[in-house]
Amino acid sequence: MPSQEYSTLIDIPVTKVQVEHCSYSFWSSLYPKYVPKSIVLKSLPKKFIQYLEQDGIKLPQEENVRSVYTEEIVRNEDNDYSDWEDDEDTATEFVQEVEPLVDFPELHQQLKNALNELGAVAPKLNWSAPRDATWILPNNTMKCNEVNELYLLLNASNYIMHDLQRAFEGCVDGNDIRGLKYDLVLRQWSDMNPALEFRVFVKDTHIVGATQRDLNYYDYLDELSDTFKDLIDEIVHDVVLPKFPDKSFVLDVYIPRPFDRIFIIDINPFSRKTDSLLFSWNEIATITPSRNGASDDEDYELRLVARHNTGRFASKEHSENHVPQDLVEASLNPEAIRELTQKWKELLSQQTQEESSNSENEA
Repeated sequence: MPSQEYSTLIDIPVTKVQVEHCSYSFWSSLYPKYVPKSIVLKSLPKKFIQYLEQDGIKLPQEENVRSVYTEEIVRNEDNDYSDWEDDEDTATEFVQEVEPLVDFPELHQQLKNALNELGAVAPKLNWSAPRDATWILPNNTMKCNEVNELYLLLNASNYIMHDLQRAFEGCVDGNDIRGLKYDLVLRQWSDMNPALEFRVFVKDTHIVGATQRDLNYYDYLDELSDTFKDLIDEIVHDVVLPKFPDKSFVLDVYIPRPFDRIFIIDINPFSRKTDSLLFSWNEIATITPSRNGASDDEDYELRLVARHNTGRFASKEHSENHVPQDLVEASLNPEAIRELTQKWKELLSQQTQEESSNSENEA
């Protein structure tokens, strides 16, 4: 029979100020040596927010700029549908849409400049990255090489919508987002090993648990757990806590080989809205931090996926977001679904041709 503390949902209050402290613009400025290279575009224009919130995805078609995402579909023997109508000029009534080149041209140019400076980037807003929308890009990652990929990824993400519409959801002092300023973070892309990302729960200035973020089994992690914990202890107590204004938070870190340094990927609110991964929030809430100094934090558990638990995590991450409402609605419109299907086939075909070309060059 479960004990009383686990059979009762324990309240974990969070305030709007605590959520704001977890905004990338706030915390990254405190630890510049420990974050990946990035460009932050602050105070996004209202038109850009409207663009992300509007139905459908309107991509800019710039003159003299080639993008596979805005090229016209050319009819040929490979895509000749029997129900393809000759008349493509059927007029349709639309609510006036926000268009990047018309409504926020300066921001559009800033995005292009950032891509020129950093190369490929991974985007995020104040708190969330569009990790749930990687299905929309041919590479199935957040890697964006051109501005249209940024627009696609941000428009398709429910996580981004959460930042825009429900950022303070569950806060004890209200959920009013009026006056909230939004930033767009463009982090220089790097191929991080997901096995080496960890989430650390800090409660009342003490580490009460840590877990791997990627819920797959990696046989080499267990023997490195002491090394990981030493680096986690160091960054929490020597780097983050002296400057971060809150005593409780959830820290995401990355520990690349050769395991002699650590990067801060994110700081999240200490609340149920943050995914507890291999822990439950009731577990975390009932752990009593040691009061005898930082050295006693060594007793916390770094929880890793065990081989016999892999079946528990068989479902694909973010799968609840892989079929957006726009796609469901498009399925009711034969013309829309035809164009969507053909565009996707062309993207996949182009990717296959590029991979084949690269293979021939390497041979």
